[in-house]
Amino acid sequence: MDPLFHLTLALGLAMLFAAAALGKLRAMREWPDVLRNYGLLPAGVVPAAALALPLIELGTAAALLVPGTRRLAALVAALLLALFTLAIAVNLARGRRVIDCGCFGGRLRQPLGRWMVVRNALLALAALALLGPRSARALAPLELLIAAGCALSAAFLYPVVSVVLTPLTALRKEA
Repeated sequence: MDPLFHLTLALGLAMLFAAAALGKLRAMREWPDVLRNYGLLPAGVVPAAALALPLIELGTAAALLVPGTRRLAALVAALLLALFTLAIAVNLARGRRVIDCGCFGGRLRQPLGRWMVVRNALLALAALALLGPRSARALAPLELLIAAGCALSAAFLYPVVSVVLTPLTALRKEA
């Protein structure tokens, strides 16, 4: 993989995990209830999991920024995304679409949708791509700015895509 694409992916995933972690930490009153609503954890485990999950996400985000820890962080990111995907898929299979996804702590009040399973699977594949071979080509200083700009652009587009796709899935159910 070209190092510019590699760095862009790492920065984008780091921003995503940092935003998700900070959203959960800011919503610590709502977040445990969101986690509880998934109905997948014993009630006694929810408070510890509600604290541990954003801390793991924050650590993953930080580790994605460091070349020496990026491979491990990419693996953790892919595993977390697979776990989130499974949690959403289980609840969709149960017919539980009206619970908040909790992606950013529970303040968005975003219902579950099949598109989230696809989104998370694609994000997990992006994380796994960071495990593959990378070209030894050195990045020029301008390319560092390009990678940061692309990652920031993706970070701004991410919530827009969520806002656009959520009503589209609701319209399909009505039709």
